[in-house]
Amino acid sequence: MARIRLERLTPIITLIAFLIIWWITPSFLKVFTKTTFEEFQAPIWIATRSIENLASATSAKTKSKKELINEIKELKRNNAYFKQIRSLNKTHQAEIIRLEGILNLPSRDSFRYELAHVIQRDIGSWWQNIRINKGSKHGLMEGDAVTFIGGVVGRVAKTNYYTSLVNLLSNQNFRISACFAQDERPLFYQGKGTNLWGQAQGYIKNAPQDLSTDSIKPLQLVTTGLGGTFPEGIKIGFVPWLEPDNTGMFQAGKVVLDKRLLGIKEVAVLIPYNRLKIEEYSDDF
Repeated sequence: MARIRLERLTPIITLIAFLIIWWITPSFLKVFTKTTFEEFQAPIWIATRSIENLASATSAKTKSKKELINEIKELKRNNAYFKQIRSLNKTHQAEIIRLEGILNLPSRDSFRYELAHVIQRDIGSWWQNIRINKGSKHGLMEGDAVTFIGGVVGRVAKTNYYTSLVNLLSNQNFRISACFAQDERPLFYQGKGTNLWGQAQGYIKNAPQDLSTDSIKPLQLVTTGLGGTFPEGIKIGFVPWLEPDNTGMFQAGKVVLDKRLLGIKEVAVLIPYNRLKIEEYSDDF
């Protein structure tokens, strides 16, 4: 009878022994072990992404001829639209350069874009993270801004050699200075996880009392550019309502984020040009 009871306690004793060993292990060894394990997993994450792309390509071969024709037509329409946008952007860029030359102003190009694919998602009620297939090898550093076509994605929380962990805009650890598109007064934004329907959300506080909004015409929230991490004017989300906060001096409200945020596949990391110049300068010595 005692033997049976001892066998039942074996897993618990093993767990306690492991926790004691881990607790007395030096901090530098813990960090080394964790980093090594993540670097070992990186090829697996990248291979998983490649397998998903291969599966998508295989499923496309099973579609009917009519479905493929419709998809080709849609791609042609999108291609024509993006060509028009690119041409318009080139015109605007040329005009900006001309005006900068006339007024003798410095260039506003402060960042370069490093495109990356999402290879892993950790989306839950508390954790809101993604992992991308670019790391310190590609010039990424902790704190770099991450964006996509819909605006802000998040911020690089940790970099490995080949991969990086990104805290999403909805992560409760994500905080940023924000303002409304038609109002330059800074606000405080913080992620708020997901709601009961699995939609990403955030909230703001310190909003002035003279501001008002509604669900029909919500106020657009954008970055202020303070701190230098994110450029000014990048979209964060929309604020459909505001209410007095606990102090009664300001207003607070929820922020509706882009629905594509949790299913995003590609992102662009903003790398400051001045950091590249510093690295190049240090390499010379």
